[in-house]
Amino acid sequence: MKTVIHHEIYGPITYSESDWTGKKEIWFGSTPLVKRGKSCFVWKNHEGVETIVTVKGNLFSGRTLYIGAERVEVQPASKWYEIVCSFSILLFILVWGNSVTLCSILPLVGGAIGGAISGGASVLCLLGMKKFKNVGGKLLVWLAAFGATVLICFLLGLAILSLLL
Repeated sequence: MKTVIHHEIYGPITYSESDWTGKKEIWFGSTPLVKRGKSCFVWKNHEGVETIVTVKGNLFSGRTLYIGAERVEVQPASKWYEIVCSFSILLFILVWGNSVTLCSILPLVGGAIGGAISGGASVLCLLGMKKFKNVGGKLLVWLAAFGATVLICFLLGLAILSLLL
């Protein structure tokens, strides 16, 4: 995910982090910062003075840069409804897939397989929701992730039933 903010002292700050590998990159203007550790960077200003830039935070709490003693938020924290919607997918599959009565209506695979599928879908849903600014787009991402997860768990449930019968 790539974020660009404008700071009154440092100008445009670009923060980029891969959703898959976690690789972080930071630019002040068009100058890339030199990486010194997993979340530690060094910035040299035009006078040659080095400043330590530290990245803290995660997908839930947001990302913050600590530039010397200054704190700059580059990615906001996840909203409560993003987290609730995303993990409602996991909760739905775990409850439905482990109930004999509900599975007689719609057979969804539960247990470890359903939990792994719906857990992965929940994380992907949260990542997808963070890419949209408006609530309508976020809800469409949630609906697509929910529908895809239910469909996958349903097809796996049917496959397991056909093997047992």
